[in-house]
Amino acid sequence: MAGNNIYVQGSYIDVHDNENVYLSVDKAEVRMGQEAEAENGAEVPEQLNTEQAGRLKERLLDAGLLSGEWQPTGLSSTEKALVAKAVCDRLGIKEVWQVFGRLWGVKPDSLRAYFNRALEQKKSLSFQDRLRKSMS
Repeated sequence: MAGNNIYVQGSYIDVHDNENVYLSVDKAEVRMGQEAEAENGAEVPEQLNTEQAGRLKERLLDAGLLSGEWQPTGLSSTEKALVAKAVCDRLGIKEVWQVFGRLWGVKPDSLRAYFNRALEQKKSLSFQDRLRKSMS
């Protein structure tokens, strides 16, 4: 079952069951439904639903790299690929590009190409350092 998303911005008055609810929101997203579902509708793979994966996800969430649904937050394509590879290396997942490609709605071959490109970019070194620190 797909979750429902509600996007709000501005001021709202909701009258429900004879109660007024006044909201003033700069910008927000409310997610309802199954939490173990990615934003693109793909289910979070079982390899990422382990206790060890959950602890790792919390570290990456605290570092601002992933959302609670394993979705990248504000990352470039090359940074996403570096995160996918690092997570899979840490968790012993061999199907890196298939797992995260499905989860993020990216072709596995494209994700692999982004990773290879990241390895050729000097600017990726500082991100890799940030990633390594957030995972320890």
